[in-house]
This record gives sequence, C-alpha cells and structure tokens, in this order.
Amino acid sequence: MTLTSNIPSEYLRQQEDFGFSAVDEGELKVVVDENTLETEVIRESVSMSNEALARVENKIDQVLTLYNEGKLGLDAERQKLQIETKSKLKELEQLIMPLLVNLMKNPEKEYIYWPNRKEKIQEQIDKVLSLTR
Repeated sequence: MTLTSNIPSEYLRQQEDFGFSAVDEGELKVVVDENTLETEVIRESVSMSNEALARVENKIDQVLTLYNEGKLGLDAERQKLQIETKSKLKELEQLIMPLLVNLMKNPEKEYIYWPNRKEKIQEQIDKVLSLTR
C-alpha cells in the first residue's frame, strides 16, 4: 500500500513517535507472547506482594493484640520492673530483719556476746550484695 501523493512531504517524514509500528503476523505473535509473559510475571509479583503484605498485617495484628493485653509496651515493662523490685525488696527484708530481731532480744542485758561475728556478717553482706547488684 502506498501513501497518497496529496499528503504534504513534511508529514511523510517520521517526526513524531506515537508508540506504534507496523508488524506482520509472525512479529505480532512474538509481541503478544512477550506481553502475555510480562503480564503473568506482573500478576505473580502482585500475588507474592499481597501474600507478603498479608503476613506483615498478621504480625502487626499480633503485636497490637499483645500491646492491648498489656503484655508489650512501656506499661508492661513498668509492671515487670515493679514485680522484680518488690520481689528483691522482700528478699532483702528477709535477710536483714532476722538480724535486727535477734539484736533486739533480751533488751535487759547490756552486752551482746557474738563469737565469729566477722564471718556471719560477711555472709549477710555477700547475700545483700548478690541481691542488689
């Protein structure tokens, strides 16, 4: 097919690309197959992206659930620290109170007989330090 001669010559020169070109049947099959393959790859990528997104959303939901239940976050850490601190203070109390109670026994006597006190006191010091450090 030839172009008609009444088209001005400046329009016959290829000046602008509109994104299309002429192909025969064999070339068309290759182009269609490539586009189909690209479309399948894109669909597979989108599918994989959706699966990955669903996994991320699921994990975020799990974190939010833990946070809302008070098992995660600053409040949870604060509660955990409070429980630990109370427990350690109770242990410290149990180390010190027996000593003080024993020192108070027999207030009518002026003197306290305490053989091997250095070793006994060192034992208690070690226990206190192991608890507080």
